[in-house]
Amino acid sequence: MEPSERVVQEGMVGVMSKGRAKLALVCTGGGHFEQMVNLESFYKDYPRFWITSFGAQTGGHQEHERVYFIKLGHFKKPWTYLGQVPKLFQVYLKERPTHIISTGSGRIALFPYLLSLIFRAKFIHIETFSHVHKLTKMGMLLAKLGCPIYTQWPDLVRNGLTYIGPVFRDEPFEDGARGEGTHVFVTLGTRDEPFPRIIRAVETLVREGVIPGRVVVQAGRTEYRSESLEIFDFDSPPKIDRLISDARLVITQESAGIVTKCLKHRIRFVVMPREYGFGELPAKSDMNEDLHFKLEELGFTFVVRNIEELRNAIENMDKLKVGFVFDNSRAVTKLRRLIET
Repeated sequence: MEPSERVVQEGMVGVMSKGRAKLALVCTGGGHFEQMVNLESFYKDYPRFWITSFGAQTGGHQEHERVYFIKLGHFKKPWTYLGQVPKLFQVYLKERPTHIISTGSGRIALFPYLLSLIFRAKFIHIETFSHVHKLTKMGMLLAKLGCPIYTQWPDLVRNGLTYIGPVFRDEPFEDGARGEGTHVFVTLGTRDEPFPRIIRAVETLVREGVIPGRVVVQAGRTEYRSESLEIFDFDSPPKIDRLISDARLVITQESAGIVTKCLKHRIRFVVMPREYGFGELPAKSDMNEDLHFKLEELGFTFVVRNIEELRNAIENMDKLKVGFVFDNSRAVTKLRRLIET
């Protein structure tokens, strides 16, 4: 059963509070959550609480945090947003945040923004790291409403956003992959829509010998049986992290969260994006990300669309760079100034 709230002992969150500021950290799971977690050195010294969606990643990661779980809305089903309002009103009345920090998506950040106007809390929206050149739907809406938007990609400044500094240092580094690894890890994420096309492609290449050895597949909500693959649906974030760090190769859908972990662990990875035409997305505008294309441009991944491109990518894996120097220090400094002024 999905919990609605997790509360820790008083005093465990934000022990070193800064003035009277109290933060609400708003994000959905996946890359949005990963980006927020990577900003911990910014918000760790403030009293805070989380508004997020429940899942294996969010439900088990923040054991010492105050968390409120909200069911996601969707723009194609606008009535689903209305179900969020009573719970969010209760949260705002109880917590009285002074600042709302959002990394998206709009499926959970829309009404926290509207309520911030009613409760006169400062809304700070940081565009997801997965959008390099173009705004998200939430970003476009906030821009039309005149809300300041912050980005960790300089390319988005042309859209009127304020650049607060990168997730990583300007110069990536090549430091070699972490050994050979014990397996190939394939991950489909947590979306409701099935994505068997990626598993079928991997299974074919395993049978042909192009992908040798053990192959582990996190299939999520995709039902698939195979004698060639080890398949499970979901697992805890620490176990997923271990499957990535011990892999010799990761094959994933377009996921900023997984990609970030691969870069941190210096694991080579290939991205096969979901496609609306195959029924792998509910709308053409869903997951309209371009982080993987930027990483391909920088030489850190291959973006593939079918089994032949996947075959070619695997045969050329040694050509990929590995690793970034992750450094949020400039963004952290800027965000602290926004809170304290």
